[in-house]
Amino acid sequence: MNNSDINYNNFSKKKLENLLQQSCSGNTKSFEELSAFIRHISYTYFKSKHRLGKIINEEDVDDLTNNVYISFAEHYHNINNIEFWLRRVLFLTFVSWYKNEKKRKTYELDETYYKSTTSYDPATNIDAEKIVAELNNLSEEKQQIVKLRFWGGLKFSEIAEQMDKTEVAVKKMFYRTIEELKKKV
Repeated sequence: MNNSDINYNNFSKKKLENLLQQSCSGNTKSFEELSAFIRHISYTYFKSKHRLGKIINEEDVDDLTNNVYISFAEHYHNINNIEFWLRRVLFLTFVSWYKNEKKRKTYELDETYYKSTTSYDPATNIDAEKIVAELNNLSEEKQQIVKLRFWGGLKFSEIAEQMDKTEVAVKKMFYRTIEELKKKV
């Protein structure tokens, strides 16, 4: 099988190359058609990553698709080999996004985990409400440390790394904040 005979769903490499040449010559109809193909290919690629669990949110699939399209719209005049360019941009866009996502710590709350089957204790609930109210009155930085430690389950070293602080500074602020909360409650 010749490399130019490869079909991508309902379009061929040859058709993409022809559309690219016509787009570079100023044919807006060809540009629109090629843009639709680029969006479709990009969406299909990122949707497959979503199905594999590499991309969690459907919105990220749309964002990544738009990023590839924007890159295409900005650089289509300089593209010599559309297949190579598209493969490379799809791969690099995904890898860049994936690395950034790994750096960013996100937590999904599992509300069923926190629902209790035990009886309701008003005294405990009032204390918890007071603590949360006082916690919300603290500075953003103090709130973030407490939330990451208790709700995020992070170690002090991980919190320090995320907040660009030393571990010692994070520990001091955490323990001082806990003492401050104890005094207020």
